[in-house]
Amino acid sequence: MESAAGPDGRLGYIRGLDRAALEPLLAKHLCEIAIRNPDLLFVTGGVERDVIALCDEAAGARTGLLAIKIASHTTRLAKACKPLQQALDTSRDAAVARQRVLLAGGDGERIFSVAGATAKLANQVARPIDWAATLDALIELGVTEVLHLGPGHALAEMMRASQPSTRCYAADGFRTIEGLRNWVASE
Repeated sequence: MESAAGPDGRLGYIRGLDRAALEPLLAKHLCEIAIRNPDLLFVTGGVERDVIALCDEAAGARTGLLAIKIASHTTRLAKACKPLQQALDTSRDAAVARQRVLLAGGDGERIFSVAGATAKLANQVARPIDWAATLDALIELGVTEVLHLGPGHALAEMMRASQPSTRCYAADGFRTIEGLRNWVASE
């Protein structure tokens, strides 16, 4: 992904502007929405100097840079999609378990096949993630427990904040794999 993205990529965040107010700033600074979260929180990506300029100009919003120095989930990573898809296609094929619902993290759409899952995963490195839509889909399905497997814990915290009655944890929050297994087995 690093070689596909090119140098000087960066992610930043803007909280408090609606999309209509954000769009002209994105165009002006050649940045893109990387992740749409609940509560008017957008992660933006682009060349580092452009992300900094975007954050500086977003008057009335809370802004900042994230520690991620790659503009993931933006078109800067388009060249990474095909090689990632090829790598995923060579991995062990397993069916989606019966009576399980698999959702794409990028848009909350249901996944019905492994091929569908790998295609979505490969393409989402260069497309925006709509975490707010994914949270809505989970709620619509009546989900009461969520385990976020990706890095960090910010997405799990957003889920907890928007749905306090949902049991939600991030895999990164467990000190040991045994602790994670115990949590999964507890329900």
